[in-house]
Amino acid sequence: MSAENEGSPSPTKKILESSPLSGIAVPIAIVLVGAFIIFGVTKMLSSGKDHRDLIEEMNSKTFGNRWVAAYELSKFLASSKIPKDDIPWVIENLSKVYYESVDARTRNFVVLAVGSLKDPLALPVLNKALEDQDPQVKFNAVVSLGNTPKGAVINWDKVEALLQQEEDPGLKQVALFALASHEHPKTEELALPLLNSSEKTLRYAAATVLIHYKNQNALPIIQEIASLGYDNRTPGELNGAQVEGVKTNLLENIEKSRWNEVAGIVEKMESSDGNVRIQTKAKLVLKVLKN
Repeated sequence: MSAENEGSPSPTKKILESSPLSGIAVPIAIVLVGAFIIFGVTKMLSSGKDHRDLIEEMNSKTFGNRWVAAYELSKFLASSKIPKDDIPWVIENLSKVYYESVDARTRNFVVLAVGSLKDPLALPVLNKALEDQDPQVKFNAVVSLGNTPKGAVINWDKVEALLQQEEDPGLKQVALFALASHEHPKTEELALPLLNSSEKTLRYAAATVLIHYKNQNALPIIQEIASLGYDNRTPGELNGAQVEGVKTNLLENIEKSRWNEVAGIVEKMESSDGNVRIQTKAKLVLKVLKN
């Protein structure tokens, strides 16, 4: 993934917030390798301006600086509430900027901004962004669609295609999470082939999603996750914090699914895992499974 989003809103942490699979959101951070690094942007940003001021700037800025206003607006909308009556105007203007912009940075921050509103009026531009040539724009469009309320009119054919056509494991992962968060009927079918992925994070994401379906094909990968160590220093492998995150997500989804068949795996984690927090979580999950 692109390493350029420091200071920008983090769209990943809420992608499955309202879903029974909410615990699997964290593994996205494993494949989202960094943040937008924008040198000197602090000096360029405006101060004390509201959303209307920033959108007016976007409509009047030259090509070279337009993305700066889009960046600041994406931060503003992610952290501030705007009047409900202003939302249609905001989305209309931002959509216009997206369609007119040849600059991927501007389109990316527009997607982040409209996505943070979680309003059905933003769906046309977010669906269009699924076809964007820039992988970061496409990534944030999928995340934003995953965060929209259930029942939203999403172009699921395009989201499904990302799992089969894209080579980017991060993009595949968020596509899977978006399908799962909306309980799309093809989620289980599309997750199964990913259990054989050479990318560990994709295997782990697929197995965690499949816990919801109590699919026994996921058991070997669930066991693999439960057996992960915390002291791996090999470049490209999961570090201790990432392993803890994956295991926590695993246990949270087992708890929500109440899948008794994995109780033995959870018992082993409770008795022998090298992380006290994981041991404690496993103990709580066992209580749920036994009730």
